[in-house]
Amino acid sequence: FLENPKLLRVILAHCEKNKRIMNPSLRRMLLELTLEEWNSAKRSKDTDRETLRRQEAIAMLSDRAASEELGDYETLVIVQQQDFIDGMIMLYEKLQMAPMLLEKYAEDGSYKARRQMLAMCRSDPELLADVLGYFVGMAGEQIGLDEDDQSINSESEIGELLDDIKEGLSMAQSQGVLPPVRVVRILAGIGIGQFTEERKEGISSSQNGVPLSVALEYIGTVMDEQSQEIDQLKNNIEEYNNMCNEMESEINELLALEKSSKASSTGGINIDEMYTKLNGSPLESGSEKKSELASEEFWRQMEQSSDRFETIARFFAKDIIE
Repeated sequence: FLENPKLLRVILAHCEKNKRIMNPSLRRMLLELTLEEWNSAKRSKDTDRETLRRQEAIAMLSDRAASEELGDYETLVIVQQQDFIDGMIMLYEKLQMAPMLLEKYAEDGSYKARRQMLAMCRSDPELLADVLGYFVGMAGEQIGLDEDDQSINSESEIGELLDDIKEGLSMAQSQGVLPPVRVVRILAGIGIGQFTEERKEGISSSQNGVPLSVALEYIGTVMDEQSQEIDQLKNNIEEYNNMCNEMESEINELLALEKSSKASSTGGINIDEMYTKLNGSPLESGSEKKSELASEEFWRQMEQSSDRFETIARFFAKDIIE
């Protein structure tokens, strides 16, 4: 079969068609031989054979049981070697290789491929920067070709592409993943990177950005939102300043009240001074108001009392002591 691979493909295809048991190596060989004939027919412009082999390869890749036996990564190597775009897209989707899938869609550049790219952004907003970058690159190439013959309207190819860019900008605004400055850099054709002029392979650095009219709605909306945020911040600062002034006034009032309270409380009763005075000045004997009995009673109660102030106040009330 080394000298006649077509015969080997026919035998393996017959076994596959009749559900014969084949090990993974034989299945991978069948896929490889089928893609080789597809590639040969493509080069020789044999449309019928090219279409037939393409359908056979797609059928093998779509069969879940067969694909599990083939092995996803082994199959990916085979389809990459033969540059089978449809197979690569299927495997990139299955293996969730988003960057490579976007690259293939961008190489296609058709309306359907662009819709697929926007659909990927809805499920994964982080891809939006790459998608916008690809769209701007496509638009730059379209606008740069035969500028005099280009008609930018919604029905032309470039018009549909610019509409897709507008839809991407609308998604960027609603998702809030990309900073506006980064979006403007992408639209200007500077690059998709956040800090550097990062560019995808295959995108020329000499490309221009998209027309300003494409970004007017996005830029106007962003500026309005930023203006509203600034006004809100100003109102918050003014409200906070008023609160601080009110708190400062309350603190000053409390300090003034404390000072006046201290000044009015200087004439209070000093219990220790009164007790010392009573100890140092003996009661006059023979007085009409203060008898010796009353004095003894006073001192006895002072010794036993737990509240000296109450005892002294009581004797003052009785007019027994001065």
